[in-house]
Amino acid sequence: MDQPTAGQPAAALSRRAVLVTLGLTAAAIALLFAVVPHGLYGDGYVRYLKIDALLREGTLGPERYSYVGPLFAAPFWLFGETRMWWCARFNVLVLAAAVFAGWRALRPLLPVDERAAFVLLLAATGMMPHATRDFYGEAFSAVLVGTGFMLVNRARTAIGWSAVVLGVVNTPASAVGLLLAALWRTWKGRRLDGLIAFAVAAGLIVLENMIVRGGPFDSGYHGDRGVVTVLPYSGMPGFSYPLLFGLASLLFSFGKGLLFFAPGVLLVAHARRRRPDLATCLDLSVVFLGGLLLVYSQWWAWYGGWTWGPRFLLFAIYPSSLAIAVTLTAPAAWPRSAVILAITWWTVWVGVSGAAFGVDGLDECIANGYALEYLCWYVPEYSPVFRPLVLPPGSLAPWQQAWMVLAAIVAAVLTTAGPALSTAADRLASTIRRNP
Repeated sequence: MDQPTAGQPAAALSRRAVLVTLGLTAAAIALLFAVVPHGLYGDGYVRYLKIDALLREGTLGPERYSYVGPLFAAPFWLFGETRMWWCARFNVLVLAAAVFAGWRALRPLLPVDERAAFVLLLAATGMMPHATRDFYGEAFSAVLVGTGFMLVNRARTAIGWSAVVLGVVNTPASAVGLLLAALWRTWKGRRLDGLIAFAVAAGLIVLENMIVRGGPFDSGYHGDRGVVTVLPYSGMPGFSYPLLFGLASLLFSFGKGLLFFAPGVLLVAHARRRRPDLATCLDLSVVFLGGLLLVYSQWWAWYGGWTWGPRFLLFAIYPSSLAIAVTLTAPAAWPRSAVILAITWWTVWVGVSGAAFGVDGLDECIANGYALEYLCWYVPEYSPVFRPLVLPPGSLAPWQQAWMVLAAIVAAVLTTAGPALSTAADRLASTIRRNP
């Protein structure tokens, strides 16, 4: 954090910096709740209708999507005609719970400044701010699984795996990630708790399918397919997309690739070496994320539909945010320091792109029956994270300005959180002195 000056203890400066970081985290959540626009549309609106029918009429809708996440929003039905307003902000409350749970779960594992940096990164940068603008289910699952792995890391296995199970049941396709994480846990730690958690999750998924749709393997996706376009694999159902193409797209495409939306995952190995006490959490997270990549790479809608970013891979915010928080405070040679700073700044921009712009200005991609949607997947000029830089909007709404001001402050605070900036600056200064 800050360097102490004469008469000013380092501990006092560190406490001040931590308080500033936590204050920015609270400000981000407040902006997301009260200022940034929200809505119920797409998959989120279907989830709302399902829970609304259940609570109003006592009927179970056979449509796809689990009831697990929406049931946690059931108390909002007590608010009468404002329940839609509250449901549209449900994921902001999920994020607030994630910040609190992450702060507590990491307490014995990370020093206070790194914990503060993590919760700020989680709340104000990367993919999470955009995920709070609707009633989609990925935020709920990501938070429960991410928090669960932290608790498993602390040997709070019962509550940790219970959280993971709830998150997986809410997004059944992620059971593949849980299976791989459980197998990794068994191999590395000689523990069966992960496999037990997988068995429980699989049983609950089957049970919900039977109760809601009448068949153990009826997930509601039968016959689900996209529109036919010029792309050779368009219009095909189910898991029909070539694995290699799906992996390449979910990792490297300009509009949906993890490289551009969660680059902090590139720092996980360095973070693991610096904080070996986090090894269990980071290992489980990376293996789980690998399972998500494997399953969604083959899904016909690997890109997540007409949404901003790779929403099926929202869980990547956890290993990404943890890795950045840890490596920002680690002494490193100047090339690595420059890379860490670049990844941090870009992650802040990703948060701006998702919270302030989303898919605004990209209507060409959905015109004529989504005929050119692939432009928003692969072409840099149409990628949601590059579009505002290529064609800046003529004017910004007050709420967009507010978020961008917050993001600038967040970037400044994170940049000064460790030695990376001074290391890179010293290297640049020495280079200039040698080459005037």
